[in-house]
Amino acid sequence: MAHAPETPKQYVCENCQITYAGTPIHESGGTHTFEPPESCGVCGESVFIDLTDWIHHHE
Repeated sequence: MAHAPETPKQYVCENCQITYAGTPIHESGGTHTFEPPESCGVCGESVFIDLTDWIHHHE
C-alpha cells in the first residue's frame, strides 16, 4: 500500500488574515494533529481560526 501524505491543517490569523500551516503534533500510531502558532509572526496577535471555518467566522 502506498504512503498517503497527510495534509496539514491551516489557520488564519483573525487580525491580519495571514494563513499558517499548523504545527504537527505526533500522535500514537504514527498520525499527527495540527495546532496553530502561539502568535502571528506578522501582527503578534494570538487568535487563529481554522481555515475550514473562516468563511463562517464573524466578529
